[in-house]
Amino acid sequence: MRWRSGTKIVGVIHNERDDAELELLGGSQITGIAYLEKESDEVKLLRASKFDVDFLRDATATGVLYRDQTAADVQLLPGSKIAGVLYEEAKAPEPKLLRVAHTALKLVSGQAVEGLLYRQQGGAEIKLLNDVSDLSAAAGTQAVGILYRNEVPSQ
Repeated sequence: MRWRSGTKIVGVIHNERDDAELELLGGSQITGIAYLEKESDEVKLLRASKFDVDFLRDATATGVLYRDQTAADVQLLPGSKIAGVLYEEAKAPEPKLLRVAHTALKLVSGQAVEGLLYRQQGGAEIKLLNDVSDLSAAAGTQAVGILYRNEVPSQ
């Protein structure tokens, strides 16, 4: 199998149930991704250090092996709980999303974000934060939406 040496896993987005909030399992905890190749019933392991997004697109992720921060044991996050894999390529160090189960889940580039719509906890008024480089102004608030451009202007 070939792999891209400059691609690294940033994290795995998952949830315990379909109606539960999404959570992020940090890339430093991940040791590998179990997968099934098409037309095969043999489970194989793709080590995190040899992550290849093109290879994984053509396979079915069946689980993620990770080390819990409080225990040395390796644990398995079942494939049914995986929503997507966040990764970065060395040539373009901006997080990208490989969707696994939630095909409607999308990642918007930080460069495309124009503003954050938010409201104070328990409040009714919606406000706009234009400078998203510093989110401290929106601390303790509830996000209502994100304004973004479909295409990022080339620089």
